[in-house]
Amino acid sequence: MTGQDNSPNNPTEPESGRIRLMLVDDHAIWRGGVRSMLEDTQFEIVAEASSGPEAVEVARQIRPQMMLLDIRMAGGDGLDALQILKQEHREMAVIMLTTYDNPTYMARAVAGGAAGYLLKGIDREPFLEALVAVANGEMLLSPEELSRSLRGISKSAAVSTELYQPLSDRELDVLRLLATGLKNRDMANILFVAESTVKTHVEHIIQKLGVSDRVQAAVWAARHGLVETR
Repeated sequence: MTGQDNSPNNPTEPESGRIRLMLVDDHAIWRGGVRSMLEDTQFEIVAEASSGPEAVEVARQIRPQMMLLDIRMAGGDGLDALQILKQEHREMAVIMLTTYDNPTYMARAVAGGAAGYLLKGIDREPFLEALVAVANGEMLLSPEELSRSLRGISKSAAVSTELYQPLSDRELDVLRLLATGLKNRDMANILFVAESTVKTHVEHIIQKLGVSDRVQAAVWAARHGLVETR
């Protein structure tokens, strides 16, 4: 097991101002490259793993705030691990980082709870910008990518009553727009309200739905027939 923790006194307590991040990939050289890229940034690598099953076990001990998770690994698939990880750590942001530019993989990642999908050839600056965006609760997928990923998601849960609290009419309006991949400022222009108001609505929606981020709120909307994905 390659897990490690840089704060032994309290493994769940982040270092001041830094985000606890875990790397999961079966290539040690790649993990070392990412570690180098994240030096002197707001991201603190607190653990590593080389397979999906190992990621699940290490995450239970370390409980990182964010995870970079590969898909195809010799010791176990990342997409299979993703579902378990999101069930056990709802608040943890998981970003798939892979060599496979595959729409099916992306759709499975989105449906399984991933906050984003990045390709390994990405340069350092856009890579860091993507991590910061996810840390700030933003959506990495373009509207086109999100729409494509939501296609085919089952609407069988449409009559489910899994809400912690019911959504208001305005929150439903925001959710429908969010599920199309719009940013807060775009939704604010459409709804003729302040961007800060939309941000508050999004925060309330995520809390009421019991999901971890905007992407999963969009998945919820698709499963409940609130947005057209065809």
